[in-house]
Amino acid sequence: MSTHDTHSHSNPEAPLPKRGPWGYAGILAVLAVMALAFIGYLSPDMRVQWANFMALCGF
Repeated sequence: MSTHDTHSHSNPEAPLPKRGPWGYAGILAVLAVMALAFIGYLSPDMRVQWANFMALCGF
């Protein structure tokens, strides 16, 4: 009996899973929120508290 698991290795020729348009929209929305938070953090008038930012993200 072999302890080698044949399903644990990925096939380099296997196609990548396809993302739908909502997947790309979600990633773009997260990046936009993070970019705005970073820009606000650099501005002294719009200082963003990281605790508030994390609360907005649901953490």
